[in-house]
Amino acid sequence: MTAVQEADIDGNPHTIANPTWLPQPGRTAGDPSYPGAHATVSKAAASVLDSFFGRRPFQLAVTSEALPGVVRNFNSIDAAEREATLSRIYAGQHFRTDENVGEVLGDAVADFDVDHLLGREHKRGEHERGEYDESDDD
Repeated sequence: MTAVQEADIDGNPHTIANPTWLPQPGRTAGDPSYPGAHATVSKAAASVLDSFFGRRPFQLAVTSEALPGVVRNFNSIDAAEREATLSRIYAGQHFRTDENVGEVLGDAVADFDVDHLLGREHKRGEHERGEYDESDDD
């Protein structure tokens, strides 16, 4: 929570400190930044779903208890994952590095789950191309 206030001492000449900046009450969680939990969970879920459905277009509408009446529409599971990840940066909760590492962790968790818990061998090359062959099922 001090990153914005002390940005002039971070070693990056492109950042400027704002010593009066405060997080939004009730909107900025007081939890660790690294790795980004939304990125981890969202990427893990998207990767598991992609392993079964492939990376083809997929219409998805999402609502939120925090924003009643607002509906976000996505053309793929990955697009929803990306927005969930980026939302934490825009909210001031995380830095991009937190989210990048969260996505890597989430992908690794999904690979493990698909390989060991969901009963089918996950083949990374097929996952990336969005291909699925039922003969791969155990």
